[in-house]
Amino acid sequence: MRRVAGDVLLWLLLSALLPMNGERISDGSYVNGLIVASVVVAVAVGVRRVAPLAALVLTGGLLAADVWLFGPFVGLSFLVGRSAARPRPTLWTFVALGVATPLLTLARTVLTGGDRWYAYYLIAEVVFCGVFPWLVGRYLWQRRELAVGGWALAEELERGQALIAEKARLRERTRIAEDMHDALGHELSLLALRAGALELDPTLGSSQRAAAAELRVGAADATERLRAVIGVLRTDAAAPLEPVEESLGALVDRVRRAGLVLHFDIDEGQAANSGLPPLADRAVYRVVQEALTNATKHAPGTPVTGHLTQDTDSVTVILSNPLAEGRTPAGGDGGGSVGSGLVGLAERVRLVGGTFSAGEHDGEFRVRATVPREAVGPAPAGVTESAGRLKTARQRTRRGLVLTVVVPVLAGVLLVGAVLAAYVVETTASVIDPWDQLRIHLGQPEDEARDILPTLQVTERPDVVEPPRPPGGECVYYNVSGKLFPPVRDVYRVCFADGVVAAIDLIPGTNARGNAR
Repeated sequence: MRRVAGDVLLWLLLSALLPMNGERISDGSYVNGLIVASVVVAVAVGVRRVAPLAALVLTGGLLAADVWLFGPFVGLSFLVGRSAARPRPTLWTFVALGVATPLLTLARTVLTGGDRWYAYYLIAEVVFCGVFPWLVGRYLWQRRELAVGGWALAEELERGQALIAEKARLRERTRIAEDMHDALGHELSLLALRAGALELDPTLGSSQRAAAAELRVGAADATERLRAVIGVLRTDAAAPLEPVEESLGALVDRVRRAGLVLHFDIDEGQAANSGLPPLADRAVYRVVQEALTNATKHAPGTPVTGHLTQDTDSVTVILSNPLAEGRTPAGGDGGGSVGSGLVGLAERVRLVGGTFSAGEHDGEFRVRATVPREAVGPAPAGVTESAGRLKTARQRTRRGLVLTVVVPVLAGVLLVGAVLAAYVVETTASVIDPWDQLRIHLGQPEDEARDILPTLQVTERPDVVEPPRPPGGECVYYNVSGKLFPPVRDVYRVCFADGVVAAIDLIPGTNARGNAR
């Protein structure tokens, strides 16, 4: 129903563009022709979706009947360009119209008389009223299709990147679980060991030794349950090679002994991660560990600089290394996905309420993490910027589309304005005053007569048979009225021959019915 209503509105709009020749609106035969043209436009609008080229032929054929019936041709040419019609058949249709309509008009003028220049006008109309609007519509269609296809591809790629990032986050959470398993398992094992010692202590009573035995069994059972619940998350075949409770200073010393050039400073000689909750403590440790691994993998042989600052609320660690030429400044952790190690670090820091950033800075690759001392909830997960980029791109596309429409319209308005200005200047500057008409007489010297005549001549002349020109004479034409759109335009003609005025004539104009006044 909406499609039918849209077609009706389109037909009404295009039909409203038919009576462009206002001078003939009072002619009954002209009005009947407009009604027939409106019916043709209705048929063209009805078939434009299933047969767009037929719609072009129908509206283009109206130009052969009257050059003023170009409005529907412009509109449908634009709409055909906005559709998915193939360009080559459409261009061949324009070529056929550009050949057929001038030939039909030329044949009609030969048989019935008239201005043969109309055949050339039709060629210009097919180009400017058909091809140009179609090109604008085609450009808009291609731009829309490219935008839709490009953003569909971008969304698909973003979904893939989101899956990779989620995989890295899950892997990092699994690593946190592994750390918890190793740390808590160790503590529970020690607890069971101490309980076993109490169980064997002869100085204790039987009831205390029984309670110690229950504590030992409970700790052992808790260790086994922890191993069953969290231990299955371990991705490696064995426990990590570095000590689970290794301090940050021990990590730095171990890396230096391995041969990495590392300058690591800690403010005021404080303990690197003193006073931090366990998860935050491990987060700082993992940031430094991953950054050092990153530098070793992607910038081997380059020195690494680290700095750890502390205050009452948080600990901030910064590590940087020069970018190695030809290397990608991205983090990895051996998981086969470039940058997943950094994504995992960001997730680990976020889980303890901190902030994390990594990237190129002044020719170096810099990793920065701030971890709060007090345990807080996770920071909001970072969201992709595609939604904002998509919104910005759509706004930019809309502005581009507006410019695509506004610029041609303004150019057309300026062109029409220039033509109208030239018409106004010619019409008003080519009027010969009645008093000057009386001053012109036969036999008057040409120089004297031209001093009286207006500077400009009129180019639009009545479509009537003029009086014969004097042999070898030259004729000039002037308006007798300054009206811009008079119902009848009479033209004053002066002909010169042998240096004198040889003929003076008033050529009557024609009215809307084509009759001379």
